[in-house]
Amino acid sequence: MDKYHRRIKRHYQQAKGDSTALFQAILAAADDIGLEQALTYLEQAVIEKRLAWLNKNLDKLDTTNDPVYDAYRLFYEIYLGLSIPAEGEIVEKTGHKMVTRWWNQCPTLEVCRKLGLDTREICKKAYHQPVQAFLSQLHPGLRFERNYERLRPHTAYCEEIIILEE
Repeated sequence: MDKYHRRIKRHYQQAKGDSTALFQAILAAADDIGLEQALTYLEQAVIEKRLAWLNKNLDKLDTTNDPVYDAYRLFYEIYLGLSIPAEGEIVEKTGHKMVTRWWNQCPTLEVCRKLGLDTREICKKAYHQPVQAFLSQLHPGLRFERNYERLRPHTAYCEEIIILEE
């Protein structure tokens, strides 16, 4: 692990709701290694944290026979601590698909606004795969999608989709 990877991982672990120092470290690293690589290091740190939490807690969590609902509940409600209707809504739910829209407080959105970064790029390159990794541990047929045309601050909400592929 190189010094940039260690630095980004450390800042991520210490962020505690304010991602300013984390993204300042990412931008500083990007000057030497490029933004893509710096975001890859962040992505790896996020995946590690989420999978460690899941491995520690999965056997304690109740599940149903509905992998899509379980994925929604375990990731959004339990892991992220989000609630509907205060912070979002379910706009579509079938046995194989759930579409949610979120307007919760988001440290990534706030830091992107503050530092002039595009949430579409940051969320896609650093935070998409960590959700997919989390869902794949719950059920190998689950797929995560995010509608990058409907992402704050470009719309009033972030639209995310969980799909069960057969």
